[in-house]
Amino acid sequence: MKIWRDYDQAGLDAAYDQRVWAEDAADWIARYAADTAAARAAHPPEVHDTGAGLLDLYRAAPPARGIHLHVHGGAWRSLTRADAGMAAPALVAAGLDVAVPDFRLLPEFRLPHMVEDVVAACLWAARRGPLHLSGHSSGAHVAAVAATDPRVGPLLRSVTLLSGLYDLEPALLSARGAYVALEAAEALALSPVHHVRRIAAPVVIGYGTAESPEFIRQSRDFAQRLGVTPIVLEGTNHFATAYSLAEGPVHQAMLALV
Repeated sequence: MKIWRDYDQAGLDAAYDQRVWAEDAADWIARYAADTAAARAAHPPEVHDTGAGLLDLYRAAPPARGIHLHVHGGAWRSLTRADAGMAAPALVAAGLDVAVPDFRLLPEFRLPHMVEDVVAACLWAARRGPLHLSGHSSGAHVAAVAATDPRVGPLLRSVTLLSGLYDLEPALLSARGAYVALEAAEALALSPVHHVRRIAAPVVIGYGTAESPEFIRQSRDFAQRLGVTPIVLEGTNHFATAYSLAEGPVHQAMLALV
């Protein structure tokens, strides 16, 4: 039986589980932690409390060109700032302070709580310099939602979204719906594909050709709604795209907006 477009339940579950499309997912996630530990050793971050959670702040040599806040992925339920600082050395070298926050996770909390924490981190960061926002995977979704928030949107100088999903309807019909658990009105409100007019800042969207077809479709559709051309990372899987903040065409496009 079809559940979403041409997908049956098993097919839709697979389309929203990136581990199906990247057999080395665990290796990439371990690399996130190792490379963040190396970044912390090379550029010891300040640790701040935003009022909604702790945040690592990697400082560029003053005067910084702005502050870049990155929202980590993890399917909304895993990882922390200790897994998300791997791009900090490259961004610090480019003259940006880099903020990497923790936030509440599912299933202990709900997705609206996560968004509120990221909004609070954005407001904290914007008081310290011109704000550039990015996110990867579920973090790209949350960053895009934050960009539609009237408290955050006017403060943003740029938004960079990697391998995200921007329409929650099909994700909630997949196995992920069991733990995301949103009402229909909440899902609509938290689906930035329906609120693109609220995003005023320039947006960079990137995705890899080795990701699941649904994540590719979501990136293409969101880019089309925004009127931007996505950056396609050939041969790159979902977990590897997180590193495009540090080098390559996404990195270059993002810095061009600073």
